[in-house]
Amino acid sequence: MKYAYLQAWVKELGDYAATVETCYLTATQMILSLKGGAKLCFVLLSQDAFLYLDEAHLDLAGAKNIWPSIKNAAIEQITLADNDRILSIKLSHRDIYQQVAQYVIVAELMPPQPNLILCNGNMVIIDALRKYTFADNPQRQVLAGLTYLPPKTSFTPDAEPLSAPYPDGAQNCNDYFRARYNTVLQVQSKVDLRAQQSVIVKRELKKLQKKLKLQEQDLHEAEQAEHWRACAEGLKPNLHLVKTGDTSFCTIDYFDPAMAEICIPLQTAKNPKDNLQFYLKKYQKAKKGLVIIRTNIEKTTAEISQTETLLARIVSGEQTDLNLGKTESAKQIIQKASLSDKLLNLKIGEDYQIVIGRKATENDFITTQLARPHDWWFHSRIYHGAHVLLRCFKKQEPSLELIRHCCNLAAWHSQAKFSANVPVDYTQIRFVRKPRKSPPGYVIYSNHHSVYATPMDLRTVKEALKL
Repeated sequence: MKYAYLQAWVKELGDYAATVETCYLTATQMILSLKGGAKLCFVLLSQDAFLYLDEAHLDLAGAKNIWPSIKNAAIEQITLADNDRILSIKLSHRDIYQQVAQYVIVAELMPPQPNLILCNGNMVIIDALRKYTFADNPQRQVLAGLTYLPPKTSFTPDAEPLSAPYPDGAQNCNDYFRARYNTVLQVQSKVDLRAQQSVIVKRELKKLQKKLKLQEQDLHEAEQAEHWRACAEGLKPNLHLVKTGDTSFCTIDYFDPAMAEICIPLQTAKNPKDNLQFYLKKYQKAKKGLVIIRTNIEKTTAEISQTETLLARIVSGEQTDLNLGKTESAKQIIQKASLSDKLLNLKIGEDYQIVIGRKATENDFITTQLARPHDWWFHSRIYHGAHVLLRCFKKQEPSLELIRHCCNLAAWHSQAKFSANVPVDYTQIRFVRKPRKSPPGYVIYSNHHSVYATPMDLRTVKEALKL
């Protein structure tokens, strides 16, 4: 971000005061959750870095809780360095013994590797999002216990301070930063992620195609099993006529009804007996492997077809609903796509989709991998049953009728499907958590509502919704 924009933001909010409740870290941001509901969001992308204050509700499901030492610390002042895009947020924390501790969050907002560093009042580093030694950066180290030193750069701040109007019709710099992250950078991040995933899948496709060629070569060898047998049987009674160094030996093909002549290629470095063993091994391998190789070719061909379909869907943007991460391997991406295609689901226009898990692995997948924080989750209470997920693609609140039908589906896909009134719990997926090392399909949840539902199958729900 340009220095002048950061300077304008600090001018607007440099005196902002609030108390930190929790510090969260996501894939693209560090967020200070403040008392009163506001969020101070640090955008830490390689293409841009800045911060903004957001009063709206943010989905923080899956975010990592970091820096507990600044919990309940008060933000006192925000300043910008005179020579670079380095912000300092001063905080003070008063403990139960009325002892005051000072902290400073140093935000180095210089792409391509922005960094956040937590220091004490004496500017000794406590922690940092990016730590590095002299091996990583010959100019300085960023490690816990060392005194913080600002980076040495050739950056020159803008000569003139920024003044309104702001880009995209924003009323102030904070609104511009918030809009830039939500409408530009997040969209661009999805495009970059899609491009990265397509490269990974293309690489996997090339591997599979190479694998198929090798399998086809093995099949060609295996299909010549009878020929290798004829070569071995032709050599067996004539070993005394074969000499080491011979390039070939011609004899009668004992398996040919016409008793035609067969010329057997020989390896000059092998003696007659070793040449015989060579053809016997090739015959045994081809005979045993023919069925296995054909099965493997069918499997590889199916994988290639599946990978090509997935690649086309990623390129077209259809696969953006799978929560595919940047570190996903090609096999993980293909596995997710395959599981997604097998799920029982009902699409409701462009806004919603109902997804039902029919077994533990499917329940686990839709709840922990497919679902997003704003989606709704349904499950029968007391009775074992399926996880039913209502996906809200536009993050809107579903109607009571749609929620009721999802409850009916959860009741139907449970052990109490033939009962009249089945207790069903439902909540947003951000309140559903899977305990560590728990079995597939096991979750715990909170902030839920409970209703008594009438079991209803998917066809009946579809008719009720007039789909």
